[in-house]
Amino acid sequence: MKVIPVLDVKNGLTVWAKMGFRDLYKPIRSRLYPFSNPLATVKKLSSLGFKTIYVADLDAILYGFINTELYKALSSEVNLMVDLGVKSFEEASRVIDTGVKKLIVATETLPKLEIALSILEAYGCDRVVLSLDLKNREILSKIPGFKSLPPRECLEKFVKLGFKEVIIVDLARVGSNSGPDLELIGGLKNASVKLIVGGGVRNLNDLLILREMNVEAALVASALHQSKLTISDLERAGFL
Repeated sequence: MKVIPVLDVKNGLTVWAKMGFRDLYKPIRSRLYPFSNPLATVKKLSSLGFKTIYVADLDAILYGFINTELYKALSSEVNLMVDLGVKSFEEASRVIDTGVKKLIVATETLPKLEIALSILEAYGCDRVVLSLDLKNREILSKIPGFKSLPPRECLEKFVKLGFKEVIIVDLARVGSNSGPDLELIGGLKNASVKLIVGGGVRNLNDLLILREMNVEAALVASALHQSKLTISDLERAGFL
């Protein structure tokens, strides 16, 4: 299992995400990197040994501003995973053409299943990753009827489309210092998909538990910002 740092970008700056209250996100002041410029941040993380970085582009998710130049610049430094709140095949194509390693298709913003299927058919499951977005264990979705589905049932619908890699993230746990939702993760484990877990990771012990659960990777931000996870911790445990 590997640790993947998360960059939430808003107004062109890296911000500290906390529990999904996006209007309140402020530019980051991290102990790991004392600046809010996304490119400088990625260069620093790359120099520390991180090979993959996840970017949630809130300017795109909230306002529809897709910063392809930023994705190109970041992709030249690391393997980039990008969530821009994809709403159409055309948006997906624009982003994949920038050289990002993996495009995130998020349940929160996806308007219909057919769009996810067209993206998968064009670019394949190696380039396209599902983000199963939740808040307090409830599915975040614009697709009629999906919001009321149990997380397992929702996941199975996307697995049938052909997704092989899935991010499980509960926004209520992001930046909350409450730990990952181990019961939820255990209930969603599926031999046919790789699980990436985001939201709530506090320390090395949380990562060790997730590894025991055969999770593929963990998305981490706050624990790195606050030095509750250090580079030496990650190297010693084989997470970096």
